[in-house]
Amino acid sequence: MMEADLSSLPLSSSSRAALTDRALRCLGRNMSQLSSEEVLSLGPLLCELPPSQLSLLAPKILNSTMHALASCTQIPQRHWRLLFQLLNDTYGEPSDWTANMMESLGPLLLMNDSAVRSLRYKSWLKKALTDLMNSRTCPSSPPPPSEFSSCLDLSALRWKIFSLSTSDSVPLSAEVPARKKRAVVHQWVVAPSASLIEELGGANVHWSPAQFSMMDVATFTSAVETLGEVRDYSTEQLGVLREKALEAWGPVSGLNESQVIRLGCVSQGFNRTELPSLPLSSIDTLETLARCSWTQTQREAVWRCFVEHTNMTAGDLGAVELVGLDQFICGLDTEEIGQLHTAIFREAVQSIGQVQCPLAVTEHLKQLAVSVFGEPQGWSEAQVNSLGNIMAGLSLSEFRTLSPSALSFLSPTSIPLIPPNRLAALSAKQLEGLGLENAVMVTDEQKASLGEVQRAALGYAMGLNRAETAQKPSSNLPQSSGASVMGTLGVGVFLQPFLFLLLGCVL
Repeated sequence: MMEADLSSLPLSSSSRAALTDRALRCLGRNMSQLSSEEVLSLGPLLCELPPSQLSLLAPKILNSTMHALASCTQIPQRHWRLLFQLLNDTYGEPSDWTANMMESLGPLLLMNDSAVRSLRYKSWLKKALTDLMNSRTCPSSPPPPSEFSSCLDLSALRWKIFSLSTSDSVPLSAEVPARKKRAVVHQWVVAPSASLIEELGGANVHWSPAQFSMMDVATFTSAVETLGEVRDYSTEQLGVLREKALEAWGPVSGLNESQVIRLGCVSQGFNRTELPSLPLSSIDTLETLARCSWTQTQREAVWRCFVEHTNMTAGDLGAVELVGLDQFICGLDTEEIGQLHTAIFREAVQSIGQVQCPLAVTEHLKQLAVSVFGEPQGWSEAQVNSLGNIMAGLSLSEFRTLSPSALSFLSPTSIPLIPPNRLAALSAKQLEGLGLENAVMVTDEQKASLGEVQRAALGYAMGLNRAETAQKPSSNLPQSSGASVMGTLGVGVFLQPFLFLLLGCVL
């Protein structure tokens, strides 16, 4: 049981609960009689135990179990509310915890954003929460499908660290009644300083526009690179940061490319008349800016700016430039996409396929793919996989021509981009062929467009309703160019016998 690996089962799979129930029956005793060693022998299945069963454990055993649960990378979200209540009943309010308790049980706090935000000031709290944040870092790319992700939303934790870093919290004296200590904390808000900005990193997103406006020019120029790494500022925040940039360096037309690179995502704050004036003559600069959250209108403006400063046309772009454009390739119009050289497109297609463009642009890129690879009905699994998100641009009739064996090689990120009516054009056999990793990416809106037989087929692809033999990639294809073996049809059910064997039980 300690060796059981659930990472290839969707978080919503009923197989998880079935395996957990089977594991408990293997132990052969009531929950109240289990020893700490027996509970811990469940391994990853311990993380699947519902709070109603955990509450039956003896107090001493529950204590060790809670500490073990803090190491879980995945706890079913449906258990969070009751599990947090059990945590609260067992150890008291988190605001009353000691530093050692926060260190050992802190990960369980992430199940309750309100509890994180309401933690009362303690001298050690900021360091403890910062350590917790650093321990929960998730890979930035490629993000796993939500059904397989162990990454939590850490926005409440980031906000709390920001609050502790930017507020002066003064504990009340011992003479103040406890009920008032709970309700009152004296705080005053500070303006951004260079040292604070450097310390906060991504948490700089929590500065209010009013606080940003308090920042002096020297601070802005000193810390602008750190500010420029934040991708998700609000429109209001970007407006204030734009003013700071203009105050520090003058009008956009007077900026040099080095300053644009330093500004990074702050450049998103420039308006439609200012963006075309940016000095963009290097593909390296576009690569730097491509990590930011640009709107489609801004993408088009940045592309036009690059064209004007380099005197290049779309037909002049080589493979290096196409790859370097990243999301700004979405700024090309229909005529410009048609000017791209097919040989260059073929060379760069895998990188282009990772970009998410509006559907109209994706459809034009698909047309270019047709001119390179032929009609979709003849596309190989490797070609389907390399086209990535461009596959979402196929027409309703083109989707119908794809072979079921090719559908498991679709990029998971392309699935939510497919218009619901086009996904609904797939037959039941094609939907079964999506495979597990793609099936779990189908959105609720897309599911609503499917018929009963199609929804059942989608369930089969997820391994939820019947056992299917996992399909392997074609032997003449390198595995790296296709869907993973774990992403093929029915993998959840396919794994069950092996998991049961690991449990040491006879089915």
